[in-house]
Amino acid sequence: MKQKILRTIKEQDLLKKDMHIVIGLSGGPDSVCLFDVLFKLAEEMRWTLHAVHVNHKFRPGAAEEDQQYVERLCKERGVECYSVVRDCNELAKTLGKTSEEAGRIARYEAFSKCASELIASGVVKEHIAIAVAHNADDQCETLLFRIMRGTAVDGLAGIPYKRRNEDGVLIVRPLLDVKRSDIEKYCEECNLNPCIDNTNSENVYTRNKIRNLLIPYIEDNFNENIVDTVNRLAKAAACDKHYMWLETQQSFKKACIEETEGEVKLSVCQLRRLHRAIRLRVYTEALSRIGMKENLSFAQLDAVDTIVNSDNPSSSCDLADGFKAFREYEKIVFSARKTEAETDCWKLYSFSREEYEEYKKKGAFHGAFSCLDSSNLQVRPRRDGDKIRIAGGTKKLQDFLVDEKVPKHCRDEIRVLALGSEILWILPSEVFAKESLRQKGRFSSNYKITDKSDENIIVLEYITKM
Repeated sequence: MKQKILRTIKEQDLLKKDMHIVIGLSGGPDSVCLFDVLFKLAEEMRWTLHAVHVNHKFRPGAAEEDQQYVERLCKERGVECYSVVRDCNELAKTLGKTSEEAGRIARYEAFSKCASELIASGVVKEHIAIAVAHNADDQCETLLFRIMRGTAVDGLAGIPYKRRNEDGVLIVRPLLDVKRSDIEKYCEECNLNPCIDNTNSENVYTRNKIRNLLIPYIEDNFNENIVDTVNRLAKAAACDKHYMWLETQQSFKKACIEETEGEVKLSVCQLRRLHRAIRLRVYTEALSRIGMKENLSFAQLDAVDTIVNSDNPSSSCDLADGFKAFREYEKIVFSARKTEAETDCWKLYSFSREEYEEYKKKGAFHGAFSCLDSSNLQVRPRRDGDKIRIAGGTKKLQDFLVDEKVPKHCRDEIRVLALGSEILWILPSEVFAKESLRQKGRFSSNYKITDKSDENIIVLEYITKM
């Protein structure tokens, strides 16, 4: 067991000498096996171990016994133990997730907190790793679960040997090449007497059904080595996934026109040159960079691809959680930008000529109009039939926006000061390409203030941006 785990550590480059290792220690066979082996390797590798146990409060009484077992084991070995008690049923209600998901969140929060405390004490982040005890059977269960629920090709890579958490701390899985039966045998031979969670034998959760019913059935009727077979698939898929994402990163760099907070713009021309397999991954990368890391389905990626290959330069689609993708002619934009709030950031005044002259001294940004009754004025989004008076005649707002190349998906963000369907002022907006329209908007040629303007002057003042 020791040599098998050490071989995985070396082959996958999981741990180096002189590291601080935060071990997730539940008290079950997997984590106790991992703890025991790493403890035996610690002196040779100059590792410092830090055990973290989370009492989820799922099994009153048994959960406390597990905690006492872990704390006793750590004390016997002289390893520091961080015990965390978290009511994960309550956490699940708060987060709107399953108890299993809440438990996982609680565990990884505890691991990350321990790592953060080590960093705060002066340990370099690169010298810290979080070790968790997923094994080969867990990998098999995960792949079968994903296949039945529906997964893209990358999902076949399964559980990775290593990854980094949101804080950049390395998470490793040294047991991923070890089968559960070998782990249980090791614990028995070493008299470790780990805790047994009896709920694992209850066929309540889907994963338990896969573990207790599906895999044994496949072993008895189709392939007695199904765990090894599926794990080979995961390794092959992980290798391909790694290569594909290296290509994706290079393709993203070539296609990226602009990247700002909450928005990524890519070249449609560059994207069309890519193989569809890479192109879909580039979309995933773009969305990840603006914060969309969950709830992204193949159907949504396919919808984005339709936009890229469309002849419509203004096509768009809404994605999950408020994210969207849309064309701006030869660019596709991935955006987390929310539509501007309605217009309580503008205020209407009615002034005499003398009052208006005093008001101008304030220097506030505004539009002013004469010979106008303010009672029916509105600041609102555009509507069908809106028109604006310009030099030489009247122009439909729709035609004005098309001429100014305002992307279709952005047009509803524009606000206008209107009297019925007559537009007095197209308000300034960031969606315009011209600097003059971005700064001042566009005024109707009617209602201009001149030396002959009467006493009734209407002012629309910009107050604050929501």
